Amino acid sequence: MNKLSSLKKYVINMKIRRKVLLIFLLVGVLPFLCYIIFSNRYTNQIMLERETSLTESALQQAVQSVENKLETYNNLSNYMFNNTSILQALNTEYSKDYFRMYKAYQDTIEPLFQTYYALHPGLENITIYSSCDLHPYNGYVVSLDKLKEKEYYPAVRNNYIPVWIVYEEEDSRHLYSIRQIGDTGRYKSVNYLSLKLDYDDLFAPLLSVSEDDYAILVSDENGGEIFSAGASSDNSTDNPRCIQLTSRLSATGWTVTYSKSYRVLLEYVNGITRRIYAFGWIILLFLGAMVLILSASIISPIESLTAKIREVRDAGFQTFSIQLDNERKDEIGILFENFSRMMEEIHHYIQVNLKNELEKKTYQQKILYAQINPHFLYNSLSLINSKAIISGQDEISNMVLLLSTFYRTALNKGKDMTTLENELLNIQSYVQIQLLSYSEPIQVSYDIDYSLPGMPFPNFILQPLVENALDHGLKNSSRPDKSLHLSADRDKGCLDGDEKEYIVIRIRDNGVGMEEETVRLLFEVQTRGYGMKNVNDRLRLLYGSDYSLVIRSTPGEGTLAVLMVPVSGAMD
Repeated sequence: MNKLSSLKKYVINMKIRRKVLLIFLLVGVLPFLCYIIFSNRYTNQIMLERETSLTESALQQAVQSVENKLETYNNLSNYMFNNTSILQALNTEYSKDYFRMYKAYQDTIEPLFQTYYALHPGLENITIYSSCDLHPYNGYVVSLDKLKEKEYYPAVRNNYIPVWIVYEEEDSRHLYSIRQIGDTGRYKSVNYLSLKLDYDDLFAPLLSVSEDDYAILVSDENGGEIFSAGASSDNSTDNPRCIQLTSRLSATGWTVTYSKSYRVLLEYVNGITRRIYAFGWIILLFLGAMVLILSASIISPIESLTAKIREVRDAGFQTFSIQLDNERKDEIGILFENFSRMMEEIHHYIQVNLKNELEKKTYQQKILYAQINPHFLYNSLSLINSKAIISGQDEISNMVLLLSTFYRTALNKGKDMTTLENELLNIQSYVQIQLLSYSEPIQVSYDIDYSLPGMPFPNFILQPLVENALDHGLKNSSRPDKSLHLSADRDKGCLDGDEKEYIVIRIRDNGVGMEEETVRLLFEVQTRGYGMKNVNDRLRLLYGSDYSLVIRSTPGEGTLAVLMVPVSGAMD
């Protein structure tokens, strides 16, 4: 706590220029640095997430494109598998009848193959390897022995489901879809359909996923490489700064693995961050210069004004004539102008105060003479009380004590302010004196907040209200259950635009009541005594227009008088 208090005191006592600089550092520089640090991390995270999402979407589109092509070729293979015209042409005995062979090619095989070539540009070649006696023509039908010579023949042998083969020929890769067609139990010849596809055209969509540093691999179920492109030393599967995405081609069972380094993206983001840094520091330097200029334009005139005030103090306040160079029309200029005017008014008020002090001394002498009568009254009442006690007149003694308490609290040594406790004691004495003179009983009750008695309170301000309730409300009432209730509570409310705490006094009687016009006249007509108007005027004079007397009355039911006094009221 001591360190905190010392730090607080040090900050409070700092020069304004240093305070402005400190505020600039705390409010400007420090938040800016925090913003840059966190925004950089957040931007990196957002950019990486966005890049991953976009890359994943692009990869899915590319994979779907390859998937569609593979499905198309599978459908083509299935159509050929179920084409009875082809199977009949392959299982017909031609016995070297070349015309019939020509007709089989001309009417069935060649038109179908040429249609497929036209519809599917990625289809490089369609070949049927067959054991039939159809003479080979234009590579459409080839002897089955040619297929058996291929090293991948064991993988496709007796397989009626398309088998995808990647085969290297003449330093280039080729992709084949090979399957057996025609049931050997129904047809005597053994036939295999081979679709040779454009390898680069099939996997071209995968190359459009990204133009940056990446690597892509298509592998079969056994992990064998089908297709690969791109290369990066940063694209290892153990590198956390690398995107790793995997997809599957359901048509073939192949797995597509895509990896991309964040290096290019991070370099781009860091470049943006560096530009933001530079721009931010330029703004901070500009703001710092503006803060210095603004603080100098405010503090320098204040320092000049302080020097002038010090001159007045050093002169022992003998002169109040201050010449300030003021050509400004802003708030500082208004301050200088009002200060000069204030010093002139202070000089005037000092002269007036000296005159008032002389008059005050004269009044004090008169007050000393006036205080002789209250002391004489108290001594006389004390003597009467003693005589009544000696004579056994307890009722007279009680009456004298009440009267003594009433006058003591009412006079209050000539002071305008007392405490709520003394004011309530005055009212209680007054009520008991009045009740002794009434022939009919009146039920009197009090409801006092015991945390309030010591609060400052205007002297002799409740008595007119209680007197009005007794003499004009209850005395003229014919009801048997006459009652008078006084309460003092603490309350809070919004007064003068601020939340304030105040004392609320309520005096209620169930007497004859008053008409609304009569209530209005109470606040307008000046009576001979200390009436309602005087009470209201005194409250407004002491505490302002928000604190006033409020009277609510209903004929035949009674009257309620309410007044408020701020808790913060000071004793005179």
